[in-house]
Amino acid sequence: MNLLPRLLGLGLLAVLVSLLVLTSCESVKRGAGETATPSKSSSTGGAAVASDGRAIAQLDSVGKVSFKTPQATLAAAFIRQFNDGTVIDKIIVRKAPPTNPGEKTTCFLVGMGLKNGNFRAMALPLTLSSDGGTYYLPASAARYTLTGIGCPACYFSFDDSGSIVGSSCSENSGGSSCDLKVEPTNALFASR
Repeated sequence: MNLLPRLLGLGLLAVLVSLLVLTSCESVKRGAGETATPSKSSSTGGAAVASDGRAIAQLDSVGKVSFKTPQATLAAAFIRQFNDGTVIDKIIVRKAPPTNPGEKTTCFLVGMGLKNGNFRAMALPLTLSSDGGTYYLPASAARYTLTGIGCPACYFSFDDSGSIVGSSCSENSGGSSCDLKVEPTNALFASR
């Protein structure tokens, strides 16, 4: 008797997460005069980042992103980083919303999934190599974690410089929220 509303709720959740994933996926294109910015946590050039970070994705000649590290490896690393039963099923490289055309933008590696039916996401700022072709994840990159409570999907909020400063819920129902936790470092690919 109580099974039908739960199944409908799970179906609705699946549809909403699918819509979130489909609408949040974008290929990264560089406009005229635009270059990607290294994260605020690193001001080093591409050569230094390559020795201190891990190559995550490649930018091809038409601006599409292809992963250098397999998405299954990234998902497993996110699951280890969460270390609380969160299951990651979607990995994307996402640009922070641009504020002014031609300005440098920050890109993030984002892992999205669920824990006990609650939305979870983690974003890590990436740096772009000096040749503009490879995104690296520095070992010192900050970690931004979202936890949805009664919210089917959460979104990161950005300031004018492309930094993550908050979160928002996909719906404004009473009692739903998205909690943002910021950690100064990550251990996504720390040796065990």
